Amino acid sequence: MMSRVVENKLRTAGFVDSPLCDLSKKEGTSIGAGLAISMASNLTAEAGVDEFILKYRSLRELDKEAAWFRPMLNVVAKRLLGEVSWGLKMRLMMGAGLSIMDMATDIFVVVGYMGNEKTKGYGWSLLWMIGGCMVLQLVIVAGQNRKTPLKMLGEMMIVLTGLKPGFDAKNVCSGKEADEHSVVDAMTELVACKAVEMVCESIPGCVLQLYAILQSGDRSRRAVVSVAVSALTTGFNSASISFDFDVDPAMRKLAPDFYGYIPDDGRRTVIFACMVANSALLLLLRSLSAAMLMLAQKRYFVVYMTSDTALYLLQKVARGDFHYWFPIDGAFGLFVSLLIRVLGKTLVDFTGVVHWRHPYDLGGLYWTVNMFLALLASLVSVWIYTESGGEVSKKEVWTLVAYMVAGWLITFGLFLQLMKKGYQRTFFSTKTGKRHSMNYFLKGADDEMKSGVMGCNKHQWRPIREEVKTWVLNNWYKWVADKPIWFTEAWVNKVPREFIPDDEDQAKLEEIRKSGRRRSSAGNALDAARIYPS
Repeated sequence: MMSRVVENKLRTAGFVDSPLCDLSKKEGTSIGAGLAISMASNLTAEAGVDEFILKYRSLRELDKEAAWFRPMLNVVAKRLLGEVSWGLKMRLMMGAGLSIMDMATDIFVVVGYMGNEKTKGYGWSLLWMIGGCMVLQLVIVAGQNRKTPLKMLGEMMIVLTGLKPGFDAKNVCSGKEADEHSVVDAMTELVACKAVEMVCESIPGCVLQLYAILQSGDRSRRAVVSVAVSALTTGFNSASISFDFDVDPAMRKLAPDFYGYIPDDGRRTVIFACMVANSALLLLLRSLSAAMLMLAQKRYFVVYMTSDTALYLLQKVARGDFHYWFPIDGAFGLFVSLLIRVLGKTLVDFTGVVHWRHPYDLGGLYWTVNMFLALLASLVSVWIYTESGGEVSKKEVWTLVAYMVAGWLITFGLFLQLMKKGYQRTFFSTKTGKRHSMNYFLKGADDEMKSGVMGCNKHQWRPIREEVKTWVLNNWYKWVADKPIWFTEAWVNKVPREFIPDDEDQAKLEEIRKSGRRRSSAGNALDAARIYPS
């Protein structure tokens, strides 16, 4: 029934060559089936709709001319997404299950450590790691729902039960939209909580357990299984973050020069497997070398980690790129930026998550240099351990390390070989997050693209503040009348109050328009692009 209604609308609008009409007529395919095909490779209903529309010229034209078209497809897509289990939904739920299993194995190991006076300290350390993970997830929940106290309280209870990964995965799979007062969408919240879990629990837990194994010589099945689960979980979550962002059509539309490196064919599965193995191997190598360095000389480990992180933060400050893109201001915004910078740096050090080469995070060139230094530091740490008279023989240690390094190089090399050509340059990019945010406005082809600047931290686009203000003032009443799909209450809440014209300003705006002093958005973007080239 729905496909017939749409077909009639399309034919009435003159789109007789529409693929919907042809498919419905020749193959009996409904609009639901067409959308289902598009959504099969996406995380959200909106992403599937975007991909479906972008495939066909007639649908793109209809989307521009008919206000009813996209909202209708969104409704249909959300219902389909809620009823059908796609591969990506399975991957999200698998990741959530692995995260919960990782916490369960950690607790199991804690119980074992607590039962022995010699290892009780390890048990308390793991408990502190699990508690730290929950505290930071509570901070994320508080920031995300700070204007809705009851919802904040409910989500905090979910964090305390340890079920936050599954809850976030369910929100993303169901296509849940961001509330009007939310800072970020469900997908970004899921990634943030995954990163916190990896940095505060999986990574330090893996280091601690390898430290305990090396010190005590205990290679029991319980200890080995726990380390293996931590490595697998971290590798899977790291790969999922990069993979899910890259295949999202919305991301590819916003930043086609960065997203789109994963091919749209059978190579996807091989690439994902390489990314999982690559992250897991790097975690094992870095954790083993960190444990060995601490056994040899704890002071060296503290000095190395502190100086390496400080160098990263200093270069961010020097480039005017310290503020993260989250639209959070004030002291809390600075705290969030510092927290995310430290967490992101640690995450890349131990897992090499490919997505963090984004300008908002480490940046392409710094990511590449950081990987080289991380591998070098690992080898130096192992050398220090073996030269200091470690209990494990040199031959055994270097053989194990050689296998890990070789595995990392092979999987990463295969990943680079299979990815789409041309995206290798993103590993050497020097673009800053500030420049990336400003480009939403400066190089945006239309108002929808330009509107993305409002979702970024105001410190990042401060150099073009007046241009953005003029754009909003000149177009505000048109947006209020036309109600474009991106002009939502959540977007309006991010617009600075002084950017929104008062009623008495309308006459002044009309006078500016008539006098010809108002420049077109395209002209503004073109001139601005000359001032701020990419």
